[in-house]
Amino acid sequence: MPLAWPIIKDLLVLRDRLNRWFEGAYLEGTAGVGEPSSGPFRPTADLYETDEAVVVIMEVPGVDAESIEVKLQGAALRVSGRIQPASGDEPGRFVRMERASGAFFRDFQLPAERYSGEPSAHLERGVLTVHLTKSKDIRRHRVEVVREGV
Repeated sequence: MPLAWPIIKDLLVLRDRLNRWFEGAYLEGTAGVGEPSSGPFRPTADLYETDEAVVVIMEVPGVDAESIEVKLQGAALRVSGRIQPASGDEPGRFVRMERASGAFFRDFQLPAERYSGEPSAHLERGVLTVHLTKSKDIRRHRVEVVREGV
């Protein structure tokens, strides 16, 4: 069965692409049928939690900081933005266009419900980092256990 793994790997990649395509059709109203160059864009993201904060790191290549919007409501975070299409200033005409363009968004259900202050966001070299500081009343605290008789 040495041939099975490459086939399964290709099928998993195809499944992921189809899921993103259908999700884009459901969420955005169109899946870019007939326009493969303007298919939905779903940025990849990592989310991690420390005792003091929750941090979201998202890849958004080609997105201007001015077009990104970060909204926090309770424990729900939405990051949205827009990728501008190619400018068309290139000499000649496009033979193939594969880069995504248009609006995108990602929703995250955060592990804590209360945050102090406003979320901070930083975009550097196509990577967006959103930092949310937890309120003091929901931060985890280490409690030292004292041994009796000491």
